[in-house]
Amino acid sequence: MSLEMTTIGKIVSPFGIKGEVKVYPYSDFLERCFLLKKVKLEGESYCGFREVKKAYIHKKLWVFHFEGCDSRDDARALSGLLVKIFSSERVPLPPGKYYFDQIIGLKAYTIGGEKLGYVKDIIRSSNDVYVISNQKVEGGTGKGKDILIPALKTVVKEINLDKGYLIIDPMPGLLD
Repeated sequence: MSLEMTTIGKIVSPFGIKGEVKVYPYSDFLERCFLLKKVKLEGESYCGFREVKKAYIHKKLWVFHFEGCDSRDDARALSGLLVKIFSSERVPLPPGKYYFDQIIGLKAYTIGGEKLGYVKDIIRSSNDVYVISNQKVEGGTGKGKDILIPALKTVVKEINLDKGYLIIDPMPGLLD
């Protein structure tokens, strides 16, 4: 089993008086909370594994009750912590679908072989947008501004995770 961890949410506040916490999910799979048995909580004030006693969905948020968290004060102490799982426990995606952390960091090239930079962020919207930074890639255009690339099949022609790149076919004006 890989020891690499993936962040799946962030504790935002206590929920009720019995030690439950509200978690903002970083996952599109809300139902995954029902499968969690043990998670890692990480932040400036705490880092460690906790057993999940109970989990459910409330208004597009997760509510967790962790072992050893039995009061509102216990829950308040966990606010702001990230909720992580082993990357090997992620929900499998269908072919052609990727997790954000798989895309962020990939080098970006045009179909003509021009090095644009690397994917530094993804803006979530009705269709995601890849934010390409060209400041840190040797041989890139080096214009010093981010390039916004719509994550559409008509624009992003290839994603190769093994070799660490994606290839785009920019529509006219996209790189200007």
